[in-house]
Amino acid sequence: MSNVGFWDTIGRSLSGRGQFRLILQPAMAVILGIRVGLHDARQGHPPFIRRLLTTSAQRWTLFKRSVREAALPLVLALVMDSVLQYLTLRRVRPVAAVLVGGLLVWLPFVVTRAFANRIWTHAGPRRPARV
Repeated sequence: MSNVGFWDTIGRSLSGRGQFRLILQPAMAVILGIRVGLHDARQGHPPFIRRLLTTSAQRWTLFKRSVREAALPLVLALVMDSVLQYLTLRRVRPVAAVLVGGLLVWLPFVVTRAFANRIWTHAGPRRPARV
């Protein structure tokens, strides 16, 4: 067994076997992000990224909630990356799996959630004005 460094592990987990997850995992995150972003918009919340950056008192709570809402795709990403690491390297590096999972799942989830909210807020159905 060769001694593979941390960054080599990440590089190998993003190439070679299992490249289909480079499409599958972000696609799951995008679908979930759209769903949650539309829910946020219907509740009258501003886009997630703006809330995360502007509400310092609730920042940690918002971050934890976003991780909880993306938990299923994140867990699937971690399991999938760990299996692929084992198949390619014959060992598992959990920190690399978390980093790749966050990159492929949490980041697209958060960005899509914010965009879905913004689009729905500006182009969604309008309520009739009260007279």
